[in-house]
Parts: sequence; structure tokens; C-alpha cells
Amino acid sequence: MGFKIHFPDLNRSVEAEEKETILDSSLNAGIDLEYSCRFGRCGACKILLLSGEVEHLSHGKFSLTEEEKKEGYILACRSVPLSDLILPWIKKKV
Repeated sequence: MGFKIHFPDLNRSVEAEEKETILDSSLNAGIDLEYSCRFGRCGACKILLLSGEVEHLSHGKFSLTEEEKKEGYILACRSVPLSDLILPWIKKKV
């Protein structure tokens, strides 16, 4: 069983499968989050975690600093939900 990821700005929620990243869950549900490398090196998918808890998978130390983590930021491509989440939606740059 997975967890719910809620995007209040879109009034939408998606289900994250067990061990599935936020980015993959969102893209599979048709929510177009910004991303580039998908490996935690570029930081393009950095997003503020409004509520919930995630497991941080390995990532580059410059793509998400310890200070940013303390401020509540995560990398969608390298974060797996450990509870239901609330996230803002940031429109993908074209």
C-alpha cells in the first residue's frame, strides 16, 4: 500500500506506489512536475514539503543542501513518501 500525495494548488491527489518516488508517482498520474536528471544531481525538481515525511535517497550534496533540508525542501526525484504528503505544484518551465 502506498501513500497519497496531495497538491492543493491543483485540487488533486495521486497515489504513490510503495517505494515509488514523488516524481514518478506524479508523472504517472499526469501531474507535470519540473525535473531534468532524475538522479538527484541537478536540483531542478526541488520542492517544498508542506506536510508529511519522506525517505531521502542518495543525491548530490549541491543539489539539496543540509540548510535547504532544514527549511523543508526535498528532491521529488529522490524522495519516497513515508506518509501522506502535501506539496505545492510548481509549473514546469517550458
